[in-house]
Amino acid sequence: MAMPKTLLFLFLELCAIKLWSQPQYDTTIVYADYTPLPVIIDGSDDDSCWQTATWHPIDHVWIPYNATMQDGDFEGHYKVAWDSNYLYLLVKVIDDSLADYYSNPLSNWWNDDCVEIFLDEDRSKGYHECSYNAFAYHVSIFYDAIDMSPTCAGINLRNNIIVKMDTIAPHSYLWEFAIKVYNKNFNPNNPEQSRVKLQPNKHMGFALAYCDYDGNPQHERENFIGSIFMPAAHNNDNYKTADYFGEMILVDSKNQWDGEVLKVDAPSASQDFFTYHPNLNSITLHNASGSGWIKVFSSDGKLILRTAMVPGKNTFLLPAIPSGMYIILLEEGDQIRKGKFIK
Repeated sequence: MAMPKTLLFLFLELCAIKLWSQPQYDTTIVYADYTPLPVIIDGSDDDSCWQTATWHPIDHVWIPYNATMQDGDFEGHYKVAWDSNYLYLLVKVIDDSLADYYSNPLSNWWNDDCVEIFLDEDRSKGYHECSYNAFAYHVSIFYDAIDMSPTCAGINLRNNIIVKMDTIAPHSYLWEFAIKVYNKNFNPNNPEQSRVKLQPNKHMGFALAYCDYDGNPQHERENFIGSIFMPAAHNNDNYKTADYFGEMILVDSKNQWDGEVLKVDAPSASQDFFTYHPNLNSITLHNASGSGWIKVFSSDGKLILRTAMVPGKNTFLLPAIPSGMYIILLEEGDQIRKGKFIK
């Protein structure tokens, strides 16, 4: 028997109400706080910014949509920080089977275990699958960073990201990233021309995900887990459109940002470029160019000393400081060296 028109209209209206009552976009905002100390990418959480940053979950199962993960199969969390040069990520993963089947990084990269980083520099949204309007870095356990080029072919952009992954417990891994941020004019043959200097109050599109491959005979990922809600009809659309990315806002909660100059290289960890003299409360530099800046911070990121280097001068007095650990940065042109000392 045919349904009366009034009942049919009522049924369709209820379906529409139910559909539109479901969220269409993730509205969570992730706030990334400024770090005055460049993060050393070594796969650890020793840097001071990680001690105060907030853990965010990676707990939305995109594939199979809204499925429940088995205990021990996967669990993920992440932290974020930034300075003018990099967006920093610390990602903690529990994965019962860390695997990479495809030896060619440009073959089926989405089917191996990897951290996927979605980044839209100006939050303009829109299509990006075969453009650099936004990025979808698939970062493998071998540190390849695969995205799609304007020719719609896979491209390895591993120079855009500095990454180190370390095993911290059985089936538990800590990934640490320093991500160079580029605008939509990115050209892999001349990347620095489109490099963006980060600053407070910048809004970016952002999401994080994990491709989980456990070694099935089809050699395909079993699960795809993300940091944001995705509507069911678009659960696997982030690799081609930035319309559903979450929002990240860069903040400077302690008012420490000083308009620092964009540097090209990440800091290197080294103790051989200076000597600390505790009795004199001074620092002597070794093999310094005589041009650049010296910065000394307390372990909680407070700036203790900022002074320009002078040719012919290699010893610098420190202000009165209490006992504790301190970080020294030596900035010479595009190079940054970082060390620690204890008073």
